[in-house]
Amino acid sequence: MHANIFSLTYLVANGVSLAVLIAAIFRPAVARFLLSVIFIGAAFFNAFMAIREPELFMVYGRMTASPAYEQFIYGAFRDNITAIVVSISICQLVTGIFIAARGTVLRLGLIAAAVFLVAIAPLGAGSAFPSTLLLATAAIILLFKTSYLSAHPLPFISRHLS
Repeated sequence: MHANIFSLTYLVANGVSLAVLIAAIFRPAVARFLLSVIFIGAAFFNAFMAIREPELFMVYGRMTASPAYEQFIYGAFRDNITAIVVSISICQLVTGIFIAARGTVLRLGLIAAAVFLVAIAPLGAGSAFPSTLLLATAAIILLFKTSYLSAHPLPFISRHLS
């Protein structure tokens, strides 16, 4: 795998992230659904790949823009790929489920999503940068809209149903 910003996968990831960000502004329910699906799908994909072909994750060492991330990938990560990635996958699954929930659990899921997405941004092209920042921004927008919805549900619902 090479860090090609013109690859179809890279362009699709950024296009979808931009669509989620736009949906977060204009159609929060759609954005929430998409963000939840992205996290749940990533959880299963990453866990499957970590069990089946863990060495593929080493490519991120060549793609990262961060010397600290590179050192971690070629150090502790190399010897524990499956355990680390499956642990991350479990967190992604929980985050996706939380985003699909309501109330405090939803807010925790959106905060976890934003933190995770910003944390993987230094992986550069390996995380389809800047898609991670677009999705983190969408999560933050949804977090504020969720607070608004819980404070004033009727005016928001009636305004968006008409």
